[in-house]
Parts: sequence; C-alpha cells; structure tokens
Amino acid sequence: MSNGIVLDGYPDERRLSIRDRIFLGEGLFETIRVTQARSRHAELHWQRLARSAKCLGIEFDLSLQDWKMLLQQHISQEKLQEGALKVILTGGIASRGLTEQGKHPQLLLQTFQYARQKKPMRLISSDWLRDARNPMYGLKTINYLEAILARRKAMAAQADDVLFYNTVHHVTETSCANVFLIQQNKLFTPPLADGVLPGITRQRVIAACINQNISCTEKSLTQQDIGNAEAVFLTNTLQDIQSVCSIDELVFSVEHPLLEKLENQLNKI
Repeated sequence: MSNGIVLDGYPDERRLSIRDRIFLGEGLFETIRVTQARSRHAELHWQRLARSAKCLGIEFDLSLQDWKMLLQQHISQEKLQEGALKVILTGGIASRGLTEQGKHPQLLLQTFQYARQKKPMRLISSDWLRDARNPMYGLKTINYLEAILARRKAMAAQADDVLFYNTVHHVTETSCANVFLIQQNKLFTPPLADGVLPGITRQRVIAACINQNISCTEKSLTQQDIGNAEAVFLTNTLQDIQSVCSIDELVFSVEHPLLEKLENQLNKI
C-alpha cells in the first residue's frame, strides 16, 4: 500500500504538502455512513473511488480488504458508534504546472456526526445549465465550488437546494443528491450520460427496485416530466431517501406507498 494515511486529530508533521495537487482541485472523496460502529457499503465506495482514481490517473492501490480494515480501525479508534467517515484521496505531490502528474497521493480520514434531515426538501431550478459532456460530473471530486454557490443561492431564495439541468434542459441532480420521480407507481431517474454522479444510494435504490419488482427506468427527464410526477425524492449516502415537497412553483405529495416500501428495503441492505 503506497498511499500515505493521514488521520484526523494527529500531529502537525502529517500535514499535506503545499505542492499536493489537491490545492488545484485534483482529489476525490467518499462519505461513508457508520452505524453500530461499522461502515456501511464500504465495497461500493471502494469501487467508485478506484474507478474515479483511474480516470484521473491518481495512484490508488489499496485492496478491498485493506480498505475495509483501514475504515474499521479508524472508526474504532475514534469510538464512533453512529455518524459518518469522510475519506479524501489527494492528487499527490508535483511541481508547478497544470499537466504535472502527482506522486505519493495521500488518504485523509475524518469522522463526524450528523443528524438525518426528515423534513421534505424545497428545490429551485439552478440559474445556470450544466454541460453533460463535462467528465467531472461523473466523479466525486473535492471541488465543490459550484455546489457551494448553488446552495447559497437556494438559501437566499428560502429554498433548501437547487435542481440542476443540463444544456439540453434535462434534469440532472441537486448539489449533493440524485433525483427520482414517481409516475403511475413507476420510478424514473436521469441516466449517468446526462451528467449525473453515480451515487451509491442511487445504485442501491435501483437494486432494491429490481429485488422488489418495482419498475425503475433510467431516462432523460424534462420539466414536463417533473410536472407530471406524483412524487419526487432525493438520494444520497447520509440521508438515504428524502422527499421533495416543491420545485419552484410545483408542489408534490411527500407521502407515497413506494417511498415507504423503498425506505424499508434500504434499511435491510
């Protein structure tokens, strides 16, 4: 294992080099839920991190077994029973220049606690469109500036988050969650090709639908599709499933039989 490990709460000599390419926005991260002092879906997070690291050319040779061991050791060390673990993979150290390839990337581990938000989400449409051809939307990178600006705009408008569209006006995602619509007891979610992050909970919901014989289709979604939806919900690692009560002027029911069924199924897997 050649990746260096930096744990939260450790001495200053383990600080990052100023030459690490993470300071150019080159880095990846995973946020992993911890329940009953155990990491959840560690393998799915490892798979995504490994894929993303390969796309960016960042060295990541940690085996799945070592990954799980590392997570569990840190959870035990921090005495975390319920909460989350954030793992950042830096771009590594390099000389100046945009095209330089970093060496000796580091893994940063930080535990934290959080409260699951039960209240339904109020969304507004983003002021700008996303280019689905931008490869960064398919990677969970540490560069969250767009999400920060969008979330601030939403809060200024008395909303909770924004809903992004791509340049052909297809629904993509919010600042930190994937989107699902319910129409006639069928689920629909945007395809990854529309500029969507391959979310871990998104993946689990699709798998749960297959297991429960619930129709779930990946298709490009328009504003008209949103207007015809019976319900809308969001998915991410920390919140699992969260209902949407409104998007701009549209209002949605926050209760639906499929929502309860999916929530129960996700709790089992």
